[in-house]
Amino acid sequence: MIMKEIKIVNVQLKDNQKLLDIGYKTFYDAFGPPVNTEENIQSYLREKFTLEIITKELQNPSSQFYFVILDNEILGYIKLNSKDAQTEQVHGNGIEIERIYVVKEHQGKKIGQILFEKSLQVAKEKKAAFIWLGVWDQNQGAIRFYKRNGFKIFDKHRFMLGTDVQTDVMMKRKL
Repeated sequence: MIMKEIKIVNVQLKDNQKLLDIGYKTFYDAFGPPVNTEENIQSYLREKFTLEIITKELQNPSSQFYFVILDNEILGYIKLNSKDAQTEQVHGNGIEIERIYVVKEHQGKKIGQILFEKSLQVAKEKKAAFIWLGVWDQNQGAIRFYKRNGFKIFDKHRFMLGTDVQTDVMMKRKL
């Protein structure tokens, strides 16, 4: 069975280019045309997905990245934030899933679920009271995925993608 061969590994500083490549690809695949304009997606990628920014994120002790790998191929990754690395100040002792992305060709194969389970494991190890995330309100598939996994909507916030103001719903699951 494919799941027995999958590994989840902590991303190291030396993996910064691999992380940049997978991050860029999966974000573009998820949010590029036709769901957003080419101009807005490229603007966002130029702003957020540079080697300098990814390296700085990897060096932050309050952020953790994990790759999911099969046969030396990176299928996806997660970014978890605690303390001051979280993108919003959420009251209480929580862990944020800032990014959970799977390469398009491997979606629908339970890879996202594997990454999500790793997120829960890390949050429990850190003795977090809850895990939370923000998800684009237009991404109904992701919202359904998180609801199936016990998340409830508790707030919303604005997200800028280039010049487009978008709304993210904020979802939380108690641990």
